[in-house]
Parts: sequence; structure tokens; C-alpha cells
Amino acid sequence: MSSRIAVDDRCIGALRELKGKREVNTVICRLSDALDTRVLERRGNLTHDELLSGLPAHEPRLVVYDLAFATVDGARRNKILLISWLPRGVAPQHEAPYGHAHAALLEGLDGSPLSVRATELADLDYRRLVCQARARARFRGTSGSIAGSTVSMGRSGALADGAQSASTRRSV
Repeated sequence: MSSRIAVDDRCIGALRELKGKREVNTVICRLSDALDTRVLERRGNLTHDELLSGLPAHEPRLVVYDLAFATVDGARRNKILLISWLPRGVAPQHEAPYGHAHAALLEGLDGSPLSVRATELADLDYRRLVCQARARARFRGTSGSIAGSTVSMGRSGALADGAQSASTRRSV
């Protein structure tokens, strides 16, 4: 299989809508059955809990999510996340194509989104994602910044002080 992944026009439009107009905060894509085209599965304004419940338990997905959070001093911030959802037990033939699609999407999203690879829902805990976004904001603009880096979430991640519960907030 070629490492080139085509992109459906609906997927491109949804990503532009998320990045430009901010009318949606979530774009979920999957690969076609032939694993050669990234297609739009869902777009909308989802709470964090809705995002998590929308991810299939045994199928990979690519998610662009506009994470809304508050800084430690209470200022509202947003960070675009690129989530590679590869749940444990996914068919091995899906791993490489989704890896290529993730890399291509990361390259195409300007503004250096925070890249997260997740194998279980706990990897996408709201507080853990906020910790990563806050850490990224602290390092932005410094030499040796982590722009374009991928964060693999693990069970031992620390929770941020003041992180808001996913069930009590609604993303903008």
C-alpha cells in the first residue's frame, strides 16, 4: 500500500470549518474500506464526554478536537488536538495506514496542534489533555519548543490543578 492517503472534500471542508469559523469543535475521520482515503465520519460541537462515547471500541479513528480549558490563573484557552485513536486489538493492517494518515493530517494542520496517540479512553481523560495543553503553552516560543511533537498518553500522567471536569463543561 502507498503511504499517500487521499482526502475526501467533505473532510477538508469540515477541518476548515473547525479551524477558521470555529462553528464546530470536533471532526472525526476514518479511512475508507480500501484504507486509501480519509473520509469524514462526524463533525459537530461535542462535549468531551460525547467525543469519548463517539469513538468506536475496536476501530481506529483520526480526531481533530478544539480543546477548551482554563489556565491555572483562570484565563480561557483553546488548543487544537490531533488524536490518533488506535484502540488495543485493532487489526494490524490498519496501524500503518492510520499512522500515515495521522502524519499527513498533522503536517496539514498549521498552528502546530498537540498530537496525541491513544489506545484506550483513559488516555483521553480531559484533565490529562489539559495538562498537556498547558505544558505546551508554557513551552511555546522558547528554544527547543515541542512544536509538532506527539504525546503518548500513559496511565501515570499527573492531573492538573484546577482542571475542569468533562461532565461539567461544554466546549465552545
